[in-house]
Amino acid sequence: MSIRKGHLQRRQGLSASEGPRRDAVRKSLLAAGPLSSLLYVVFTDAIAASRWDGYRRTEQMVSELFAVGSPGRDVLAPFTWMYTVLFIAFGVGVWASVRGNRALRVGAGLLIAYGLWNIMGSIYPLRLGDDTSIPMHIVATNIQLALMVAAMCFVAAGFRGRMRAYSIVSLAVSALMGMIAFMAAPGPNLVLGIGERISIGAFLLWVAVLGAALWNRPPPIAYRNQVQYVERRPYE
Repeated sequence: MSIRKGHLQRRQGLSASEGPRRDAVRKSLLAAGPLSSLLYVVFTDAIAASRWDGYRRTEQMVSELFAVGSPGRDVLAPFTWMYTVLFIAFGVGVWASVRGNRALRVGAGLLIAYGLWNIMGSIYPLRLGDDTSIPMHIVATNIQLALMVAAMCFVAAGFRGRMRAYSIVSLAVSALMGMIAFMAAPGPNLVLGIGERISIGAFLLWVAVLGAALWNRPPPIAYRNQVQYVERRPYE
C-alpha cells in the first residue's frame, strides 16, 4: 500500500466518523429553537406572571413582565440571556441545514441577528412608572420585529409547498395581531393582552415548526469509498 493511498483511506475514515457527529450537532442546534419557544411561555406567563399579584394575562402586555420594577423581573432577566443563547444556536442550526439555498441562508442569518438583538431589549427595558424608558424600548422592539419579519419572509421564499404556505400564514397572523395589539396599547384590555400573545405565539410556534421541517435532513452515507451527502431538501 502506498503512503498516498493509506493517507486517502485515513481521510475517508475520518470523514465517515465526522459526518454523523456533525449531523448530531446540527440537530442539537435545531432543537434549541423549539426549546426556546417552550421556555419563553413557561418563564413569562407561567412563572413571572404568577409572581405578580393582580397581573391579568388576557389584558396586559408581556413586556410588562420584563419591565424594571416587575415582580417577575428577577426571573426573566437571566432568562433573557438563556433565550438569546438558545435562539442564536437555533439560527446556527438553520444555517447548517440549508446549504445551497441562498434565501434560507439569508433567513438563517436574520434569525441569528434576531437572537443577538435580544441583548438590546435588556439594555433598554421598560421601567414601570417611568415614561422616559418607553421611546428607546419601542425603537429596540421595532428593530427586533423587523428582523423577525424579514427572517420569516426569506424562509418563506426559500421553501416550497406547505412550509412556504405555513410561513406566510404565520407571518400574516403575527404581524396583524401585533399591529392590533399596538393600537390597543397601553391597556389593560382584552385586545392588547390576547392580541399580543397571539402575535408572539404565532412566531414561537413557527420557530418550532421550522426546526422540525429541517430536522430530517439525511445524514452522510458512504458511497463508492467516499463520504457524500444526500441532499433531499425539505424545502423543494
